[in-house]
Amino acid sequence: MLLRLAPTPSGFLHEGNRRNFAITAELARELGAPLALRIDDADAARYRREYVEDVFATLRAMEIEWQIGPHDVAEFEAHWSQRHRTDHYRSELIAARAHGLRTYACTCSRRTQIGPAIGGCSAGCRDRAIEWKPGENTLRVQVPRGSMIEVGDALVPLDEAMGDFVLWRRDDLPSYQLVSVVEDRDLRTTHIVRGLDLLTSSAAQIYLAPFVDADNVVRATYVHHDLVTDGEGQKLSKSTMAGPGSVKDGDDR
Repeated sequence: MLLRLAPTPSGFLHEGNRRNFAITAELARELGAPLALRIDDADAARYRREYVEDVFATLRAMEIEWQIGPHDVAEFEAHWSQRHRTDHYRSELIAARAHGLRTYACTCSRRTQIGPAIGGCSAGCRDRAIEWKPGENTLRVQVPRGSMIEVGDALVPLDEAMGDFVLWRRDDLPSYQLVSVVEDRDLRTTHIVRGLDLLTSSAAQIYLAPFVDADNVVRATYVHHDLVTDGEGQKLSKSTMAGPGSVKDGDDR
């Protein structure tokens, strides 16, 4: 058995992240399972060293111990950063396509895409046979219509909830969905604790997992906990928080 903490260093942590850390660490203690720290920094454009420093400071303040992963920023940047593994993710994507994963190139931006009902983009790229050019367009998974994915006790209509999600981004970087599956496979993760807002991400990753030989991701025990919200009932967000110690929520991450 193995559980992991997987914060994304795209902002300072918040109360929702701390709740996720606490629930994950407590479950690891109950199971007698090791705990890994996996910092999801594959999105190089959003990376800031101070955000990673905040991760370590928060974990130490909460007195959470982990057995696998870096123990300070220097060790993380030297040996554990996902930014060094882009070629690894690219190889996994190539292998997934060779194993039958259906994909297509998409020229639509986030601003122009209008939802999963037409394949997740506004220009019908699924049927346009566009050549995939890393660094120029995105690569999407072709999610079969009517796809229903079991995530614990939930049944998620993946095509309706997420549509043809992105595997490789326009800026020539892997998507979170691809990175997360590959990393959980490589860690041999058995229990995944996330906020309820990431239920559809869990479904997407379960769908993707067989194409990268990540059977453990399909079989994993999933726990999706309630979110921390502000005084108006809105989910807390890193993008709205000003600095260390601010109260925010979201990543399972």
